[in-house]
Amino acid sequence: MNLRTRRRPVPQIPIVSLIDIMVVLLIFFMYNTTFRTQTTRMQIALPESKSMGSSTQAQDVRTALAITKTNDLFLSGNPVKLDALAGALQQLKSAQPGLKLELEADTESDLGVLVQVWDALKAAGIPITDVPARIQRK
Repeated sequence: MNLRTRRRPVPQIPIVSLIDIMVVLLIFFMYNTTFRTQTTRMQIALPESKSMGSSTQAQDVRTALAITKTNDLFLSGNPVKLDALAGALQQLKSAQPGLKLELEADTESDLGVLVQVWDALKAAGIPITDVPARIQRK
């Protein structure tokens, strides 16, 4: 009868081969890491406004200026061409000095048309900040 316990051999881990594996992994991750640089992936030509930024006095009465899905304009329910919008706004402003507009635009209307409407508002002397925009699907 043997009362002594048998000694188990201590497992040895080959450190040298682990260091080799770590060096290979380090080189792999350094090679495959991309340092992100900010690049332009899509060219977008945004419309520019000539007269945004100036302001005039506020008015009181609200009138609807609507832009439909097909980019048609309606001022007080009457159809207006984009070229004649500034003149129609000036006439409406002279007829109603306390005029305040509300812009109603469809979600599918073009951004360029919206910027041209803002330019027409500025040309008519109506500040953009006084025209709240309501974007909705019509």
